[in-house]
Amino acid sequence: MPRDKKRSRLEKLQNSWAKATPAERYDFLSWISGAVDDGAEASDPTAAAGSAGGPIASGRYLLPPAVQRIRAVMAERGLTPSDVMAEMGFGRSGQPLKRAMDDGASLRLAVVAALERWLLANSAAPLPPPITEPR
Repeated sequence: MPRDKKRSRLEKLQNSWAKATPAERYDFLSWISGAVDDGAEASDPTAAAGSAGGPIASGRYLLPPAVQRIRAVMAERGLTPSDVMAEMGFGRSGQPLKRAMDDGASLRLAVVAALERWLLANSAAPLPPPITEPR
């Protein structure tokens, strides 16, 4: 039985987007950003996440490269998810961030935005050790 109205390509894309995993969404965004930039390939998607140019999340879900970057900064600074949430101004409840990193759970959009700013602030090169006078 033929349908009265065929779905548009946009409707099909929206349906597929809703069903896609965060990793599939990231792959699509990487592909489409390369297509917009005159066909240039993304150089390293893992380096882009959490840096000035790359997304850290697809909607409310953290992307795997961003999770790796967050874990690296946390390990470097000896922080827990509770410490990160406190630094971003969300109290000391680190459970939402821990679940998002471990289980792929969703985060509030305000937390995602704050996490992006936190990653940018913590991605700067560490300061060199102070110069001391020889004895």
